[in-house]
Amino acid sequence: MGWFSSSSSTNTALPSHQVEQRSHEAINLAPNSDIATTLNQLSSQTDSDVKVKELAGTQDKQTIETTVEKFVESYPQTNVFVIDGERDSKDSIICTNNSDGGKTCLKLKYNSIELFKTMQKKEYFCSLPDDIDATYFECRKIQ
Repeated sequence: MGWFSSSSSTNTALPSHQVEQRSHEAINLAPNSDIATTLNQLSSQTDSDVKVKELAGTQDKQTIETTVEKFVESYPQTNVFVIDGERDSKDSIICTNNSDGGKTCLKLKYNSIELFKTMQKKEYFCSLPDDIDATYFECRKIQ
């Protein structure tokens, strides 16, 4: 006995304007901000505030890399840094735990792939977290 009937199979293709949902959670088809999603995920992990500092204006790659370097170096090497960004744009974010028990973030006008590469140059290993709902990378210092 099987799960499928032995009768002839029929192809039940969905019309092109419909999306088949194969999850128990709703699929949100509206384009949401990846950074906003990450900030919401981080804020749900802590009772304290998530502080976001945004760099104003466009800056060159070297200036942004120096800013990221100073941000990373201002925290202990044991801190985990969270990075995320908008797909195909120059918007990204880097966050870490602060001394108040909350999170401090730096929002950059920098492509997330470039931010990932910058963290690797600083000898950080970046990977997806254990949380299957997370949309960001966690970066840890290689010791």
